[in-house]
Amino acid sequence: MSKPRSLQIGINLLWLIPGVVGGSEEYTVNLLRAVSELEPSTDEPRLRFRLYAQPDLCRVHPDLGQRFEVVTLARPVPAKLARFALESSWLAHRSRRDDLVHHGGGVAPFGTRGRRVVTIHDLQPLDLPQHFTAAQRRWFAAMLPRVARVADRIITPSSFTAERVVDRLGVDRARISVVPPVHEVLHAAPQPTIDVERGASSSVPADPYLLYPAVSHPHKRHIDAVSALALLRDRHPDLHLVLTGAPGGSAPMLAEAITELGLGDRVQLRGRVPEHELDLMLRHATALVFPSEYEGFGNPLVEAMVRGVPVVCADSASLPEVAAGAALLFEPRSPASLAAAVERLLGDPALVGRLVEAGRERAKNFSAGVAGGALVCAYRDALT
Repeated sequence: MSKPRSLQIGINLLWLIPGVVGGSEEYTVNLLRAVSELEPSTDEPRLRFRLYAQPDLCRVHPDLGQRFEVVTLARPVPAKLARFALESSWLAHRSRRDDLVHHGGGVAPFGTRGRRVVTIHDLQPLDLPQHFTAAQRRWFAAMLPRVARVADRIITPSSFTAERVVDRLGVDRARISVVPPVHEVLHAAPQPTIDVERGASSSVPADPYLLYPAVSHPHKRHIDAVSALALLRDRHPDLHLVLTGAPGGSAPMLAEAITELGLGDRVQLRGRVPEHELDLMLRHATALVFPSEYEGFGNPLVEAMVRGVPVVCADSASLPEVAAGAALLFEPRSPASLAAAVERLLGDPALVGRLVEAGRERAKNFSAGVAGGALVCAYRDALT
């Protein structure tokens, strides 16, 4: 019996500017690593992968060049419209013999042939248009319905986003595959607090602290976390709030709120920090707080769970789905509700223990095998 022929999968990563696109970069890169480690099927056509990428991809993620064939542009192209033009010309030509091309940046370019899979991370441009410029709103209003028409399969990171795609774009739910992100439990065993020196010379604060790792975009609701700390400061004078992530659109208002509430010595604005520092901060945090009102998934929740850190998050968008009973939920856009949830956590060690154990169990659903397998199934579904 002859072996099934192999199938060529092209992965369009021209949209991925390393260090710029945030959570979607982590989601995509970790999924690719997971796929590369899967055992090949013996009774189905073998899948071969080719990445089409910006020149910096393999400099930032050198292992991808070892795991896959990578075809790169001659020079970096940071401008979005220029990248889209290249996707519709250069990429269309280079990928013309691929059996399927996966576009991970949320849009499907013109000119490409064959089967198309598109990842839609969320529908924030349609659901929260006030946070986008007029030009951005016009772009997404034109591009997202086109994805709904031309994609053979749509990938989303959560069922929440899948249902938003159904409701807002009229896509048949059967054409959508939910592919969760990778958060490998085995590499995130909890470490004793005593292993790390805490204080001014360390990335880990000396006092108990709540951690919120997110770019300060308006929908992330950083001010709610600061306002909740103000409500807690009299009863918990040693409690601090650490904010990591690049400054976003609400950064000026956030700085103003910290000053007005007199919390300059209780809130630390760390900005974007190296991965190893964030890892230490997560492991030693009293809790992860996540007041964001809109997330297509919410990676920090699982990042905390795999490290044995209790999670307090808004009952909004995809977050209850991701938490699945392994976090304390509070009313979104309500600092008082967030403060009450943190107060409950601080006063109940048994609750902390239950949340930690539930979180570790929940995180097992986001292993490399589960996520990589879901992505391969999406490709095979698109090819049938």
